[in-house]
Amino acid sequence: MRILVIDDDDGLRNSISMVLQSLGHEVALAANVVDGLARTDDERFDVVMTDMNMPGLDGLEAVKALRNVTPPLAIVAMSGGSTRSSAEDYSVLARNMGAGVFLPKPFKRADVAQAIETAIANKK
Repeated sequence: MRILVIDDDDGLRNSISMVLQSLGHEVALAANVVDGLARTDDERFDVVMTDMNMPGLDGLEAVKALRNVTPPLAIVAMSGGSTRSSAEDYSVLARNMGAGVFLPKPFKRADVAQAIETAIANKK
């Protein structure tokens, strides 16, 4: 499966990439929403994992734009939020905008694998 990871945190983006590759997925990376959306214009992905809280365009704008990609993508929204309530708000907003699953940070390898499976099952 081809998965695009959009996150402005270099270390986390690379860690997620290593986990996904160890699970047998092909991974592409983007450090921001603009670069991530450009990659979806040029390449085909099965899943996009995007952070919600990033400078510039945020993950909610990414989810909204990704809903228009053809063929449809499975979307995993990720956030730790600055507080528990902000993470919960992102969860509701991301799902309402079309994300198939919300993955709260911090997470473990098994959480990433489960999120990918759930997002594929919930793809709209």
